[in-house]
Amino acid sequence: MLHDSNERYGSLTRFFHWVMAVLVLQQFFKFADRINDGEHWLGDTFGPWHGSIGAVIFVLVILRLIWTMKQRAQRPVNAGLDGRIATAAHRLMYLSMLVMPVLGVLYVHGKGYPVKIFGYELLSKPATEEVPWALAFGEWHSPFAFLLIFLVLAHIAGALYHHFIEKDDVLKRMI
Repeated sequence: MLHDSNERYGSLTRFFHWVMAVLVLQQFFKFADRINDGEHWLGDTFGPWHGSIGAVIFVLVILRLIWTMKQRAQRPVNAGLDGRIATAAHRLMYLSMLVMPVLGVLYVHGKGYPVKIFGYELLSKPATEEVPWALAFGEWHSPFAFLLIFLVLAHIAGALYHHFIEKDDVLKRMI
């Protein structure tokens, strides 16, 4: 079943969810750069791909939002307070995943480097050593990353709470 229903998310929604989950979790390995002054195997292994994977996430989140809007009428609904909390958390996650790549580009450009995605130069090196306005906006990339980590952990905790405590089908709808 490709489309969502009132009882379960469809295969395309589940595909978007799980592929993006893996990619977002992989992005968190960038925090290893903060260990040992950037000399950590996680940062060395995954760090060079951070911007490129961020671009993929950006495209996927736009496609996912379009798909979500088309499926809105037949999607499962969580009623009550936890449903409203889940909706707010999902909206903040989408916002974070939309703005973080843009802020990342501004940060890299603001620091005076070219912006490359999979080796292709998206934005050439600025004429000046730093671009203060781009750097000022780009500095918001990390706070949004911390927000996203918190939201992802809350999302996982909420799914496990529903599965093991409430014993309802919230988690099963996405598996």
